[in-house]
Amino acid sequence: MITVIGGTYREIDYDNISHEVFGSGFRSCKFLLENACKVNYFTFGNKDTISYLNENKKVYTNFNFKCFDSPELITFKYSFPLDNPSIFPNLQNISKSVIEEVVEDNIICFGMLEGEVKIKGKKVIYDPQTAIKPKKFSDFGESDKLVYIVNRSEAESISGSKDIKEIKKFFFEDENAYAFIIKNGPYGAILYYASLEFSIPSYVTPNVHKIGSGDIFTGSFAYYWLEKNLPLEKCALYASQSTAYFCDIQGYIDTSKLDDIDYKENKPINISEKQVYLAAPFFSLAELILIDKIRNAFLDFGIKVFSPFHDIGLGNDVSIAQKDIEGLMKSDIIFCVFDNLDSGTLIESGYALANDKKIIAYQRTCEKNNLLMLKPGDIKSFSNLTTAIYHTIWSL
Repeated sequence: MITVIGGTYREIDYDNISHEVFGSGFRSCKFLLENACKVNYFTFGNKDTISYLNENKKVYTNFNFKCFDSPELITFKYSFPLDNPSIFPNLQNISKSVIEEVVEDNIICFGMLEGEVKIKGKKVIYDPQTAIKPKKFSDFGESDKLVYIVNRSEAESISGSKDIKEIKKFFFEDENAYAFIIKNGPYGAILYYASLEFSIPSYVTPNVHKIGSGDIFTGSFAYYWLEKNLPLEKCALYASQSTAYFCDIQGYIDTSKLDDIDYKENKPINISEKQVYLAAPFFSLAELILIDKIRNAFLDFGIKVFSPFHDIGLGNDVSIAQKDIEGLMKSDIIFCVFDNLDSGTLIESGYALANDKKIIAYQRTCEKNNLLMLKPGDIKSFSNLTTAIYHTIWSL
């Protein structure tokens, strides 16, 4: 049996046009339940949360839960998953509480908005779920063997350092962790265990359903370690593969049973000097907001972006067009937004095609037949923005 402690939240994703109730806690439970693991779940919620969990209990007979009272079913609203979500109610209006101590052998603990639980376990996996003042496990829990799973910003925030030597010192000495993993999105992850480091690859998938991918990594890693008792490096590798399947088909697959993985490994390269040219219309307010969000997503991944709107500005002078062309020629890949069939974007894409540039296209409302002349070029087109951005990174 595995005990899961975490949030149950409503998630709205405009990019994928989806409206679901999961949250890190219940999504992790879902992976475990789909793989016939007995689960005991602690969460917060209101009567709607309890009703939803009871419906799931009818499906999964190996599922038990305890829901502590909270007035709201908290909602995360994403314009697309690489953008910061809007949270309702406002974080300042969410009442927090500390609930009873949970004492179990095997525990997965996620950071929660409504409060925290006192924990005592033999084996514990802790995922703080936030880079904004994350809680140290030692502040609320005890464990014989503790594994932290964090992303880079969470590791830096919780340790108070950007230096990997200091980060390792914090987790191993201050927190007495048995191991820790730093996730890095499309670049994979690194497992730190004793004096060893293991690079865990990410996998190139046709689709990237990003919301919940970190929850699946943590939940599946726990499954392989706590339920199947596999070596840590195998647990991390299978967790990455399980995450790939979730991102592609939103399936909850035990990849340790597969003879071969369907996806190719992403081979990380130094992309800090790589540049993306952002070709998109920027005339309406909606277009301006979209191009700004896309640019920020690339910058967050450490990639240089040349954006005509941000880097050159508006104007009708021929020198502006010349500067745009210079930026395009210096870029390694062209990211095009084809919705609204903006004439400037089409000209930029045609110029890129004539100069053998790679093109990644995002189009939600534009008919593909309207882009027939671009098909002979090195171009991939996606209707999901997050998938388009990931494939741009994988194509560098």
